[in-house]
Amino acid sequence: MACRDCRTCTDAALVRLVKWCFAVFCYVITIGVLYVLKRALRRHCPQCGHILGNHRRRSDGSFKD
Repeated sequence: MACRDCRTCTDAALVRLVKWCFAVFCYVITIGVLYVLKRALRRHCPQCGHILGNHRRRSDGSFKD
């Protein structure tokens, strides 16, 4: 499910494909260690599953609408 505040969800399809290929390459090279660390140490959006740090926010910290 896409999230309108997420930079990853609102990227063009080609950009998302390139990012996904690079991430899979990194996970394969590190035998999944980077994936486990990312899932364990970073907060993720409950709607789209991407990292919350990539979501647009206002100066007061709330999400942009």
